[in-house]
Amino acid sequence: MILAAIAPTVAAADDALLQALQQARRQCGAAGPALRPQPQLDQAARRLAGGAPLESALQASGYRAQRSFQWTLRGYRSPQAAMQALVPQHCRALADPSLREVGLQRSGNAWWVIAAAPFDPPAAGQSGDVSARVLVLVNRARAQPRRCGSQPFDAAAPVSLNALLVRAAAAHADSMARYGYLAHEGRDGSTPAERVDRTGYRWRKVGENVASGQTSAEQVVHGWLASPEHCANIMEPRFTEMGVAFAVNTASDGGIYWAQVFALPR
Repeated sequence: MILAAIAPTVAAADDALLQALQQARRQCGAAGPALRPQPQLDQAARRLAGGAPLESALQASGYRAQRSFQWTLRGYRSPQAAMQALVPQHCRALADPSLREVGLQRSGNAWWVIAAAPFDPPAAGQSGDVSARVLVLVNRARAQPRRCGSQPFDAAAPVSLNALLVRAAAAHADSMARYGYLAHEGRDGSTPAERVDRTGYRWRKVGENVASGQTSAEQVVHGWLASPEHCANIMEPRFTEMGVAFAVNTASDGGIYWAQVFALPR
């Protein structure tokens, strides 16, 4: 009877805390669906309450986050008061549109909250759709002048996907994912040009972009455009063809690895 009386009270408190957090996010201008409770994040929040650092708590709970935030609040009499205390200084994090899941822990008047963007990479079967989307975003970027660092570029003609360049990109993405490294030099010592040569593609100019951690075409292209060297490859007017691929290894540091190959054929 005692346990039956306590459980609804705890559940009601957790629900009140979640509702208060959602309200705080709305006040900060958060768009998109409400945060959804996640059992592994609840476990991680309990570990936070026990003194574990955030990364250790997430890892021990088996949860991989692309992005995460934690808040620890003490001395507040209600969930509403605790969550409202976050609004003045933490709106940027609260309103982060990538956050989709939450874990909660309460002990007396102390509150532990983890909000996270789950690591949710595309499936291998989606590679064709992802490549097509990267192509659209790259050509959209090439369609207008831009600066890549200090270097100005005029608008450039669109590039097209080439199956051999996709094969070269896939070989390098697979290698990086399998062995958990991010570099232009392959594990076998190969250069981007040598990997293109292996496919039988005849080229006059080759360039390569790599990345890790991004889980969508939008994220990876945005990251490349924000980097002067990668941006320059995207805007290079002499390139006419492209290949892109990703590979996932959840046990690796990056989780997902991308390779993008540009070329001017001979």
